[in-house]
Amino acid sequence: MAKNRVVAIDIGTNTAKIVQLEQASTTVYLTNASVVTYPDKDDRLQVYESVKHLCASLGNLPVEGSIRWHNPIEVFRTMFNRNKTEIALALPRSLVNTKRLSNLPTATDEQLESIVAIAAEAELPFRVEEAIFTYHDVQQTPETSSVELISTRQTTVSNYLDILGQIGVSVSAVTPSMIAIAEVAAHSGCTKPTFIADIGAEQTDFCFMQGGKLRFSRSFRFGGNHLTEHLSRPLNTDVETAAEEKQHISAGETPANTWTVQFISELRRSIAATTHSEAEVNTGGYRNLTLTDTETELWLCGGGSRVPDLVSICEAELNISTQLWNPIQALQQHAGIDIRPIRPGVEAILDEWGDTLAVPLGVGLNALKSADRVSLLPKEAAETLTQTARQRQLFTAAGLSVSIIGTMLFGGYILQRSQQYRNETVEVELRNYVQSMSDAKAQLGKELALTDMLAHHISPLDILHALSEMFNDRTQVAWTNFNITNLHEPATARITFNLESASHNAINTLLGALDRSGVFTNVRPGEVTTISQNRKQIFQVQVRCNLTTSAVKAFAKKRYPLPEPQMDEVASMEPSVAPPVLDTFENEKDEKRK
Repeated sequence: MAKNRVVAIDIGTNTAKIVQLEQASTTVYLTNASVVTYPDKDDRLQVYESVKHLCASLGNLPVEGSIRWHNPIEVFRTMFNRNKTEIALALPRSLVNTKRLSNLPTATDEQLESIVAIAAEAELPFRVEEAIFTYHDVQQTPETSSVELISTRQTTVSNYLDILGQIGVSVSAVTPSMIAIAEVAAHSGCTKPTFIADIGAEQTDFCFMQGGKLRFSRSFRFGGNHLTEHLSRPLNTDVETAAEEKQHISAGETPANTWTVQFISELRRSIAATTHSEAEVNTGGYRNLTLTDTETELWLCGGGSRVPDLVSICEAELNISTQLWNPIQALQQHAGIDIRPIRPGVEAILDEWGDTLAVPLGVGLNALKSADRVSLLPKEAAETLTQTARQRQLFTAAGLSVSIIGTMLFGGYILQRSQQYRNETVEVELRNYVQSMSDAKAQLGKELALTDMLAHHISPLDILHALSEMFNDRTQVAWTNFNITNLHEPATARITFNLESASHNAINTLLGALDRSGVFTNVRPGEVTTISQNRKQIFQVQVRCNLTTSAVKAFAKKRYPLPEPQMDEVASMEPSVAPPVLDTFENEKDEKRK
């Protein structure tokens, strides 16, 4: 039975973790796991070597420099293996921005994707050209839709992809850590409103689950390394000794209690932020967060959760039922995940590190999903993977053809030299081989046709984006309606939209911009009419236009720009200043409608 295989990689502050999951029918198997540490997180070469060793230890990834990479038998077997291993990477919550987009129009899944793409341009904390974004947690009423926008910088993801790219590993999905934690929690019997704190070395990921779904998340810079620093100074010892001592000092004893007080303070802030976030969602027509002490739970996991007595102190201070959460044990009990290690020593790794594997396990489970997968993989990388897969199919078909032709020629030569009296039999064999050649050529033709289908096709989003760039000054012109017909034939496509403006000159300026764009042609404005709103004269006009013959090429260059040189910079952790809200002409219209 064919299996889906996923390798999930989590590159943390001081450790890198990797797990391998395989799905056969409805059963998920955890077949392998490994963990490696690197003392100096700022040493990029040290991190690279550690991750390379981690991937090589898994045994089935084509890591450059390993024996398997240079073994031609393994390369040949990989070329013809249909059950490819998918690689998924975790992205820390601290490098991700989230924003609830409310009051969106009700739409189908295809329409909602375009609507979110347009709305995101005004909500992203950085330029849209620098951003990668997706969305999840879609909530709809008969009147409106609401989604949570997830975004990060392209350079942030590229820094991680470069490490794996140098090893020779191609990533097919990039999953934010809070999505991964929520995925594991949803499979772990999380039925009550539950707060989850994954305490890492430098960061703590805080998530709130309600109804089996992620409702809120944040990351705060406080973790196990801070406790080590708290202990090393008063104990007058080095960091290594302090790291060992923190496993034996109670969270309520001096000097560990200072760290505990600060940690609980951050938990209180996170819980308060959860309540505020749910109140914002309620403005879109959804229910408020209503919790009681008896139904709410707090789960602690990660290396920092191992501090003695931390669970009981959190429960007493927060008045919330608190417990240690081991994702491995929870998945075995509630999700039926079967652990079948293929390498000796995996059981020991799971026993030692099981409470720290929530993120890589969730990344793997999210990657196994055929629908509703959340990923921040750049479009360029996704397109490269698609092209590589199709090229591999072409090479496979070509290799089979060469093999058939070579076998035919070699067999004919040997038979002609050694068995002249069987010429007629050989000719019959050759005719059979010719048929095989014809089938192989037909297969090659199909694969080449698939390659031709990679040509860019215009989508409504291309036209929406082009018009949005021209209509970027919303204080002068508002775009009120939009319609496209016959888009599958760009030469005959017709575009119709309505404009409202505060002046006749602004409309003329935009019509001139359309004529000069090189994308739109045959621009035909209708009759300009005027209306009065709040003693202001508003000009209205309907515009019709068509696409130029070079529009397809122009949109393709816009959607798939050439990659710019990467700069070795560290992306900011979270934006500190929200985008300003301008009192624009469009805002005045919204107030009037209300």
